Amino acid sequence: MIKFIVCEDNNDALERATQTVTKAMMNYDVEYKVYKFTKYTKELKDLINDDRDTKIYILDIELPSISGLEIASEIRETDDDSTIIFVTAHSDCKNDIFYSRLKAIDFISKYHRYQERLCQTIEHVMKKMFRNKKLEFSYNHVYNKILLKEINFIEKMPSQNKCIIHMTNDDKKFIISTISKLKKELQPLFFQTHKACIVNLSNIKYIDYANYNIYFKNGQTTNLLTPTARKELKENVRNY
Repeated sequence: MIKFIVCEDNNDALERATQTVTKAMMNYDVEYKVYKFTKYTKELKDLINDDRDTKIYILDIELPSISGLEIASEIRETDDDSTIIFVTAHSDCKNDIFYSRLKAIDFISKYHRYQERLCQTIEHVMKKMFRNKKLEFSYNHVYNKILLKEINFIEKMPSQNKCIIHMTNDDKKFIISTISKLKKELQPLFFQTHKACIVNLSNIKYIDYANYNIYFKNGQTTNLLTPTARKELKENVRNY
C-alpha cells in the first residue's frame, strides 16, 4: 500500500493534487490511497508516526498554524525514507529547502505547469521504487528473488509456457509464466517490444531502430522488436 498524504489549505488546489495523483497512478498496478488535509491535525500526526506502508507527502509550504516545512521537519525526526514533495506559490525559499536536511525530492510552483510537474515527479518516484522491487518465483523447487534492475530482458521460449530471464551478469533464469502476466507485474520499468519479449528500459544502452536491434549496457542484444512497438519504445526510452 502506498499512502499519498496531501496537505493543502486551498480546496481547489487540494482537488487538483488529488486528481494528479489519480492520473499518475493509472499506469501502476499497485494499491494506493490518498489522504487529504487542509491543516495539521491529529489524524495527520498519527499518519506521520505510523511506520507501516510507503508514504509520499505532497506539502504546501504555506499552511495555517504550522507550515509544510515544519511538518516535513517532524516527518524527518523519525522517518528518513518517505518521499517529500513541496508545492508553493512562492519560490524564494527554494534554495533553503534543498540545502536543508529535509531531503525533499522536488519543489513545484503552483503557477508553472503544476499538474504536469507533479505528475512527472510521482512517475519518477514510482520508477525508483520499481527499480528496487524484486521478482520472486520458484523454478524446479528452487526459490529465486531477483532485483528488477538485474534483469535486461525476458523472452518466451517457443512452444512452452516458460520464459527465459536474461540477467545483467549474463546468467539466465527460467520462470513458469507468460509474457503478458510478467508485463503486468513489471510495468512501468519493463516495456513489451514483441509478443514474446519485454525489456528493462533502464538497462538499454542504445537502439538500432533501422535494424530492429536493442543493445543493453552489458553487451547483450535482442532483435525481438516489432515495427508497431518501435515508435512507442523510442518515446519510453527518452524518459529514462
